[in-house]
Amino acid sequence: MLLVLRDAAEGSTQLVGSTVLEYEIDQTADPERRRRLRQTMAAVSMWVEVDDSDIVRGVALETLGFRDFDALHIACAEKAGVDVFLTTDDKLLKRAKRLASQLRVKVENPATWIGEEEEDQ
Repeated sequence: MLLVLRDAAEGSTQLVGSTVLEYEIDQTADPERRRRLRQTMAAVSMWVEVDDSDIVRGVALETLGFRDFDALHIACAEKAGVDVFLTTDDKLLKRAKRLASQLRVKVENPATWIGEEEEDQ
C-alpha cells in the first residue's frame, strides 16, 4: 500500500475515497491507527458520496455473499469507474475473483496490482 500511496503523491495514481471508508475509519478503536488512516485520506483525489443506488447495488452484492461494508466499497468503486479496487482482505479477494463476471470493477491485492503495473511498463 505504501507504493500506491507514493504513486498517488506523485500524481501517477488517483485514490478514490467514500463516505463508507470515512465511516469505517471513524469506527477504528485505536486512536493512533485512526489518525494514520485519516492522514492517508489526504491523498484522495476523488470522493464518492453514497446514495440510494449505491445501497441497492450493495444489497445486490451482499446477496452474492459479500459482507455489508465490502459490498458498499465495491459499489462505490463501481460508481466511481475506477480501474481497480485494492484490498488486502483475502476473503474479499477470493470471492471477488470467483464472481468477477458479476462485478463492474477489477478487485486486486495491492502487491499483485503493483507487480502487474510494473510488468506493463
